[in-house]
Amino acid sequence: MLSEEPFRRRLTRAIALPLGLLSLLSGVSIWQIGWLLSALRWVDHTDQVISQANYTQKLLLDMETGLRGYLLAGNQEFLEPYEQANAMIHDNLDKLKILVSDNPNQVQRVREIINQKEQWKQFISPAITRKQRGEPEPLSELESRKQNMDQLRRQIETLISVEEQLRNQRSRTARATTQTVILSSLLLMFTVGIILAYFTRRQIIRISHTYEDALQTVRRSSQRLSVLHQIDQAILASETDETLVSNALTQLQPIVIYQQAFVAVFDLEAQTAQILAGNSQTGELIPLQGTQLMIADFALEQILLREIRYSADLASQESLPSLLMQLRSHGFCSCLCVPLLVENRLIGELNLAATQTDAFNLEAQNIAREVSAQLAIALQQSRLRQQLQNELKERQLAEIELREQEQLFRSTFNQAAVGIAHVSPDGQWLRVNQKLCEIVGYTREELLQLTFQDITYPDDLDLDLTYVQQMLANEIPTYAMEKRYIRKDHSLIWINLTVALLRDNNGQPKYFISVIEYISDRKQVEEALRQLNITLEQRVTERTAQIEEKNQELEAFTYSVSHDLRAPLRTMQGFAQALLEDCGSQLEDFCRGYIDSIIDDAFQMNMLISDLLAYSRLTRTQINLRPTALDEVISEALKQLAGQIQEHQAQIRVATPLPVVIAHRPTLIQAIVNLISNGIKFVEPNIQPQIDIFATTERHNDQYWIQLSIVDNAIGIAPEHQERVFRVFERLHGAESYPGTGIGLAIVRKGLERMGGQVGIVSQLGQGSRFWLSLPKSTS
Repeated sequence: MLSEEPFRRRLTRAIALPLGLLSLLSGVSIWQIGWLLSALRWVDHTDQVISQANYTQKLLLDMETGLRGYLLAGNQEFLEPYEQANAMIHDNLDKLKILVSDNPNQVQRVREIINQKEQWKQFISPAITRKQRGEPEPLSELESRKQNMDQLRRQIETLISVEEQLRNQRSRTARATTQTVILSSLLLMFTVGIILAYFTRRQIIRISHTYEDALQTVRRSSQRLSVLHQIDQAILASETDETLVSNALTQLQPIVIYQQAFVAVFDLEAQTAQILAGNSQTGELIPLQGTQLMIADFALEQILLREIRYSADLASQESLPSLLMQLRSHGFCSCLCVPLLVENRLIGELNLAATQTDAFNLEAQNIAREVSAQLAIALQQSRLRQQLQNELKERQLAEIELREQEQLFRSTFNQAAVGIAHVSPDGQWLRVNQKLCEIVGYTREELLQLTFQDITYPDDLDLDLTYVQQMLANEIPTYAMEKRYIRKDHSLIWINLTVALLRDNNGQPKYFISVIEYISDRKQVEEALRQLNITLEQRVTERTAQIEEKNQELEAFTYSVSHDLRAPLRTMQGFAQALLEDCGSQLEDFCRGYIDSIIDDAFQMNMLISDLLAYSRLTRTQINLRPTALDEVISEALKQLAGQIQEHQAQIRVATPLPVVIAHRPTLIQAIVNLISNGIKFVEPNIQPQIDIFATTERHNDQYWIQLSIVDNAIGIAPEHQERVFRVFERLHGAESYPGTGIGLAIVRKGLERMGGQVGIVSQLGQGSRFWLSLPKSTS
């Protein structure tokens, strides 16, 4: 027993000591962790207070914005944000008051906010009542309401500022607690083992990192709300739509990184779109502000315009609308398109473009959606405000115009250069001006005693009376005719008569308004011109026959020259090939080289004759213009070039669908074949030809024009040579470098001129070229 007692004591101590140490470690750890969690809970509590205060501030902003929209536009729908926010503001303030119950100063601020909110609401009902009655808003009321709202904002901002200071202080306490826990835990854990110490430290560090991540998330959310609030302020401060959009895009740039952004407004009835404003970080805006496009340039199908469309990599997409094809050709790699919707009605689109792929993540897309919603409402409010201003101006101008028209009528009636009269339904002259008296030779008093039937030539009276009866029966609104009057001296004169009928409020005829123009001199000139036209038509017929005869002779001469020139060429080529086949093994290398040169030159000469004939026929051939689908023209051109495309492994990308133009189909196909062939042929060695084809719509001189662009990666043309390449036989490179006759682009220009269109080039040496063809858009 005595020998077992020390063993038991040692054994007990061996077991008790680790257990004691573990218990001590557990107790200390539990106490420290509780201390740390308490600090973290206070930080989280402060974040809840800040979040609740920010949400309360947003509700106040919604109330103010909804009220302001209603007082500005008078539309009951604008009160919806106010009413929704008003229904929620009381509960949110009570919740905020509960959250700050541990801080008496903050509780007092919340009470002041509630009191000031109730004071502000006292101004609302009278303001709405005055707006419903159409009464103007007193300036003193506006100033009082604004001062009250400003005090509300300052109180909330002070509350948020105090809580942010508390959060910073509690965050520092939490970090200090974390460090203490780590150090003390390390000292204690070394007594029980390295593994337990490492595990405890890792868990504490993980908690610290989680806290830091949460804090960073809160900071990003705060920054986002702050920027969106700045955008709201920028929108409210803007005067024009262009300034409004520019300010919003400038505020958006720090939180959504882009290289170019622009807003387009849509006219769904006309199917057109206009670039309202934009912001570019890379130079000139593409497309330019004010450019008018077609809605089809924005999406392949119109139904897609109501959805967010994100192209993460423009280069990898084969089928793109014309606008995105244009952005891709200027080096942009990704594009985000967000619709502008107001009450589910599409009014435009926000476009963001970047030079790197996949530039807009989900957070950026959500921010862009929020900004587009704000812009849509702001643009709609701006339009309503402008509409009200325009209606007021139109009403004022109408009143001024009415007074001016009354004065103008009196002076015009009496001093007009044509005869003017008011005639009763039975034909009696009621009012006549001095010019009519001079035309018919009667005095005013004499004419008022007559009817228009009395002075109308009998042969013209029946038709005149027929028109009068049709107007009285409301079958025609007006009529015009040429007839003869019998002057007081019994001479006949020709006049041009235009008549309209004025009715009273009940629709009963009051009197005719007649305008009488003296045209006897013109009638004599027309008769002389008619005789002259007969003579000219005979001369034109004879001249046309002579020209047709000359054209036939020229056609026969061209065919004969072509046949006579080609015959010796075929003979040269045939004998040279036969000489190589029969005697090639007996000839020296330089002799075979001479023969190869003869064959190549004969082939080049044959191509030259063919191009000359094509150019000659193009200048003489009758061209009938009709609606032509560019999709079918491009397809036919690519079919003709299939062999050349396959030989050079060329990559052709076409932005479909393409519009319909007014053109001559064979001539247009020939022009496009020449341009695509040049883009494939004139490339540097070992470079794969790449060609983009797309169309844009422009409006010039009240007509829509389609500009078809063919963009290549060829060697390019220096600006000083760009006009030369459209001339006959103009070549910038020798035939040994790039084959050709130097007539292809001349054929393209002549063909476009014959079709009433234009052709041009935009190029830099070594940077490829963009050839464009401009033709009228088909309206059928």
